[in-house]
Amino acid sequence: MKYNGGMILAIDPGKSKCGLAVLGPDAAVLEKKVVPRPQAPAAILELAAKYSLAVLVVGRSSFGKDLEKELTRLDLNASLVFISEKHSTTQARRRYWQENRPRGLWKMIPTSLRVPPAPVDDHAAVILGERYLKGQDLPAVDL
Repeated sequence: MKYNGGMILAIDPGKSKCGLAVLGPDAAVLEKKVVPRPQAPAAILELAAKYSLAVLVVGRSSFGKDLEKELTRLDLNASLVFISEKHSTTQARRRYWQENRPRGLWKMIPTSLRVPPAPVDDHAAVILGERYLKGQDLPAVDL
């Protein structure tokens, strides 16, 4: 299925938490957050009510497949697309440090050795949404 515009909700599914990010057709990040896994369906419904979502982009993993079952029950009027999560956490950490520059002596430590003080699942969700917009998508399923 070809992307024809509209808002995208990208989801980085995990066992204990999910990263959520709403992106516009131009890849602008409108909102992003990390929510506990049990609260993910309610948070997704909240974002769906706030934005007119055209596509849900979900990380392809066993946790993504579990979330798919819940998403189909939510009766959202959007397409569902699974996308590879390969290296998304590493890229999310790198992006975190680009947006939150270290200070003092922490600047001397290489980015690869620093651990962010907060979860980066929301950054990973943004990366998944960007991958989709770049055409690295899989066939969509209408919900």
